[in-house]
Amino acid sequence: MPRKKLPLGELRTATITTKITPAERLHIQETARKCGLTPSEYIRQRAIGYEPASALTPEETELLHNLDNCRVDIVNYANALAGMQREQRMAMFNRVPFMLEWYKQIIPVTNAVNDFINSVVSGGRIQKRTITNLRKLNK
Repeated sequence: MPRKKLPLGELRTATITTKITPAERLHIQETARKCGLTPSEYIRQRAIGYEPASALTPEETELLHNLDNCRVDIVNYANALAGMQREQRMAMFNRVPFMLEWYKQIIPVTNAVNDFINSVVSGGRIQKRTITNLRKLNK
C-alpha cells in the first residue's frame, strides 16, 4: 500500500512500542488489510477512537455490482413509465392483480437497496441480511 505524503508539520516521528504475540500481529495485519490500511494506520485509528471501515470483500463487491444492476432496472422502469401516456399508466396501475405482483417483485429490490445504504452509513460493511436478500434477488 503506498504511503501518504504528510505536510511537514504533521510528520509522524514519535513512536510507541508494544509487544504482542505472533497471533495478535497476524490478526492486526489481516484486519488492517481488510480495512485497506497499513497495520500502523489501523492501530493509530483504533487508538484514537476511530472504527475504520473494512474494505468490501470480493463477494460483497460482486453483490454491490448486482445491486447497481437493480438500480439500473429501476431507472429503466421509471423511464418506461415516463414515456407512457397518462391514460396508459392509469390503466396499468388500476389493475389490482398487476400492482400486487409488481409490488411483490419490487419489495426485495427496495429492501436490499435500503439495507445496503443503511449498512454503509452505519459502518461501511454489508450486513448478512443484505447479502442474503441480494443472493435471493440474483436467483
